[in-house]
Amino acid sequence: MRRYAPTLVVLALLIGTAVAFAETERLKLEPTPIQESFVEPAFSPVCNCATAKAAIRLWLHRADTVTVRILDSADKTVRRLAARRLPRGRTQLAWDGRTNAGAGAANGLYRVEVHLGRADRTFRLPNTIVLDTVAPKIRLVSYAAMVRLGRRVRISYRVSEAAHGVLYVNGLKSVGPTYTKSRAGRLQWQPRRAGRFRLQLGAVDLAGNRSQRTPVFVVRVTSSA
Repeated sequence: MRRYAPTLVVLALLIGTAVAFAETERLKLEPTPIQESFVEPAFSPVCNCATAKAAIRLWLHRADTVTVRILDSADKTVRRLAARRLPRGRTQLAWDGRTNAGAGAANGLYRVEVHLGRADRTFRLPNTIVLDTVAPKIRLVSYAAMVRLGRRVRISYRVSEAAHGVLYVNGLKSVGPTYTKSRAGRLQWQPRRAGRFRLQLGAVDLAGNRSQRTPVFVVRVTSSA
């Protein structure tokens, strides 16, 4: 029997390798349990706006018992959002920025971990969530104090973080929020009549926080005639 021992060991290794290979190939052919996912890139629980909660969407290939956790930068669980059976297809969850204890979570970067009970697999969703409750600051850089009717008023500004610019004319929003996310931007306003106008700038950051408006600056629009 001893003379066949090395042969048996080799056969056992070959069989084990073949089984492992077959299992690997089977897993490759199986669809990923999470077909698609979406995570709100940034939100502010205090903005009183559409991004006051972070939307988290999952598309499952099949129904499963799902546990969803919010993890901080140290991989510690901050909040357990769900621990229940979810149906096949699309499910939307939302995080309000609070911890399991009910306190507000700190500003920072968070990840979403999803555990599927039936599949016995755990995933970290690829996109992160930024919790940001700090409003941006905006300052006026340059503008034309006088223009003729029919010309555009061009206003340059800078913001303290990536944010969209907003222009207020006589206290009312006239332009924006813009689509630009840069920290230096320009707004253009087309006056519809001659006169003296009181302008202010504001900004909305990517989480939805709104800045205070700048001090008023005046633009005079003269008749083209």
